[in-house]
Amino acid sequence: MTDVLLVNSSFAYGKVGRGIQFYPPIGLNYLAASLRLKGMTPKIVDLGIEPFTVEDVAEIIAKENIPLVGFSSNSTQIHNTMRFVCGLRERFGKNLTIALGGFHISNDPTFLERYPQIDIGVIGDGDITFTQLAQRVLGGEKVRGTFTGEMIPSLDDIPFPAYDLTPLERYKQAGLQYYPLLGTRGCPFNCVFCSRAPMSRKVRFRSAENLLEEMKRGYDVFEGRYGFLDESFTLREKNVIAFCEGLIKWGKPVRWTAGGIRLDQINPDVIDIMWKAGCRDFFVGVETGSERVRKEIVGKRISDKQIFESFKILDRHPFEVEASFVLGHPTETEEELAQTCFFPAKLKSMGIKCLTQVGFKLAVPMPGSRLWTIAKREGKIPEDFIDRYINFEYGEDFFSGWPKYYPDGISKEKVLELKKKGYMKYYLRPGYIFSRIRRDLANPKYLLEDLREFISMLRKGHSTVSLTE
Repeated sequence: MTDVLLVNSSFAYGKVGRGIQFYPPIGLNYLAASLRLKGMTPKIVDLGIEPFTVEDVAEIIAKENIPLVGFSSNSTQIHNTMRFVCGLRERFGKNLTIALGGFHISNDPTFLERYPQIDIGVIGDGDITFTQLAQRVLGGEKVRGTFTGEMIPSLDDIPFPAYDLTPLERYKQAGLQYYPLLGTRGCPFNCVFCSRAPMSRKVRFRSAENLLEEMKRGYDVFEGRYGFLDESFTLREKNVIAFCEGLIKWGKPVRWTAGGIRLDQINPDVIDIMWKAGCRDFFVGVETGSERVRKEIVGKRISDKQIFESFKILDRHPFEVEASFVLGHPTETEEELAQTCFFPAKLKSMGIKCLTQVGFKLAVPMPGSRLWTIAKREGKIPEDFIDRYINFEYGEDFFSGWPKYYPDGISKEKVLELKKKGYMKYYLRPGYIFSRIRRDLANPKYLLEDLREFISMLRKGHSTVSLTE
């Protein structure tokens, strides 16, 4: 019987969230594996793909007499998380111990003082600390308080994620196209919009041998397709080279995406061996077309010339690269905003081939980020926003309720207008249209998807599954 229920929260209640959460909650999968290692029996409920209500989760707890439930929640999900917490507390009283982990509490350390319905809060890594706390709770101890998670010194020491508790076949049906992997934890950088807690800026790496062992075990699930969820995959070049050499030696046909790569960390030799080892696509955050905003505000000290040179290195191979841009940085002018929106088309006009997809996202302040601090200081977000959000004063829908950041002097309408023009400039290029037609004719299953996206771009100026307007 289950003794620990782990719940991955969602920004939608009682329904699947617009096709966004189609990948397993890898943090909870790792946590469940650590709980098992200590003799406990966990179960995972992923509200992103299982549209359960409070009553549904309560019935699971009651049926199996589960004494401990742990929620993982980021800030956009915290209103629905507290809906579940309050509902379960009302149903079970003090007989149920409720814990909270994830991004929000890591950036809101006084959260339990305001919401005593929660017994335990864990900031940062939960693999060691939550497992120890769970043992105490299951041993009959009443545990309360906010605890700072002990960081795992070596990622090779933790068991592989318990994907059997969130069967990957279900996520495949929802749109997942690869076996999800994490090669690192942490990010040393501090971009203005990033909500990563300071303690997680220490980066830890898995060894090539450890990664390859997991890949071998999961090879058949997606027929050799893997996707890294790392934010800076090439951060330690010797690790990347050792990993790629191991893949090549393994000899199996694989295709993998490297997750996020920084354009100021493009080494031709590393890129060459990544291609040889089966890497075919990844994501880069350009963030803005303005050098001033990029260096002074975002915190990425890379020039337009360096960006172009990095893309030219990537063009040594036919990679498929997605570039992300954020619209609405502090002090940004309308001219700089326009530079951002037309930057992808400019790169294509300069002969860049590997850039195949772009995304323009409105700046969204998140607790823990510098942008959140700036927005509150400027009065764009009330001091008690989180508590009002939890009380649904901004409605049920995160997309319309959560504030976006618009620089002084630039209206929301102007930002959306330039965003739409940027998409039109990039995606209505004859070269892009012809390439998509060729793809769709070769594989008609993509045709309907492309038509939906094209209509959405024309009517709304964004993707059908955009997280912002």
